[in-house]
Amino acid sequence: MALSTGDILPEFVAVQDNGRPYEPTPGRWRVLFFFPKTVTTHCQLQARQYQARLAGFEDLNVDVVGINGDPRQDQLHFRSTCKLGYPLVNDGDQEISRAFDLLDNPWPGEAVGRPKRETFLVDPRGVIRRHWTGVDPAQDAQVVLEAVQDIQQGETELLLA
Repeated sequence: MALSTGDILPEFVAVQDNGRPYEPTPGRWRVLFFFPKTVTTHCQLQARQYQARLAGFEDLNVDVVGINGDPRQDQLHFRSTCKLGYPLVNDGDQEISRAFDLLDNPWPGEAVGRPKRETFLVDPRGVIRRHWTGVDPAQDAQVVLEAVQDIQQGETELLLA
């Protein structure tokens, strides 16, 4: 079943491209952006856009995490090429993509499916606050950053009212 805004994020166990387990930082928001393939220009553009705005996300207490099913060696090359300072989670077994209902059909010439390009904004309690489908890789990071700012500003205003 597809996840949507208001759902609790499913728990998942994953390994980062550096070989260490991925563990969310307690008390922080998370952006989980799924992308299909490390060697495509669209995926590199999306990853670089997140890197360019990483300080803005960090200022808002938000961790950025990219999720992809390519082999670890490909993810390491992707990290180096895009000069990324945030975690890439390996979903080679496709368990995370399945849990999020994002597994797409195999690409031509490939035997396994790839995750759809979708993005989730998750609050510190694990609630999905936004879910973007049909993501534009050139605009995704900016759209998500603006959504975080709007949500957090709205919550602050409610606390002060």
